[in-house]
Amino acid sequence: MIKINLKIQFLLFITCLFFIGLGINNILTDGFKSGVNLFYQISPIMPFVFSAFIFGNNIYSKKASQK
Repeated sequence: MIKINLKIQFLLFITCLFFIGLGINNILTDGFKSGVNLFYQISPIMPFVFSAFIFGNNIYSKKASQK
């Protein structure tokens, strides 16, 4: 596993949250669709959600281990 500096991970976390916000704004602007179209509407956001979860978990675990 590649070790990334905590500041870089925080910047990547903020970037992921920004793109999640853009995706949510786009969904709310277009309105919710149904069925397969809902999957296609939500699927571009999912990589950013998973990345934000991973970066958030790494930041939390590094902060907890430093105490």
